[in-house]
Amino acid sequence: MTEGGYLVRPLRRQDAEKLGRVHTQVWHEAYADYLPAEFLAGLDPVTSAERWRLRSEMDEADGIVVVATGLDGEIVGLASGGPTRDEDAPTEWELYGINVLAEHHGTGVADQLIAAVIAERPATLWVFRENPRAQGFYRRHGFEIQGATKAHEGTGVVEVRMIRNQPSAQP
Repeated sequence: MTEGGYLVRPLRRQDAEKLGRVHTQVWHEAYADYLPAEFLAGLDPVTSAERWRLRSEMDEADGIVVVATGLDGEIVGLASGGPTRDEDAPTEWELYGINVLAEHHGTGVADQLIAAVIAERPATLWVFRENPRAQGFYRRHGFEIQGATKAHEGTGVVEVRMIRNQPSAQP
């Protein structure tokens, strides 16, 4: 799908190296205020690339991973989702994550990514409790804080679950 100068398409194996760099950069940009500096310093683009390479090769028919590219073909963001990973989930679908490079915030590319991954489904997601910008974005897409919390693996930072039972009226 092309909109606003971005192309959203499925992850390809050859995207892994670039995606590893983008994913790591996004975490440094987006989570510097929420995650410990030592955790972020330990993120490695090579390790991230290997995870994305493995993900691109896995036959995970029910999951979705998409990347967004700019007009120049460079990856500027990604999103993934699939069957919920929570035993007590109130929906069957989960948005695992959306990551967009900071220079592309506010362009609509994240809207394209969320539409590609969850479409009109009811869904849940996890977001850092102290991340009002992300929570505001998800509210625009019909999500509300549901009340469940958990500790982020690796840091212990509190995450809250958000849920969308009905599709959002506003993209």
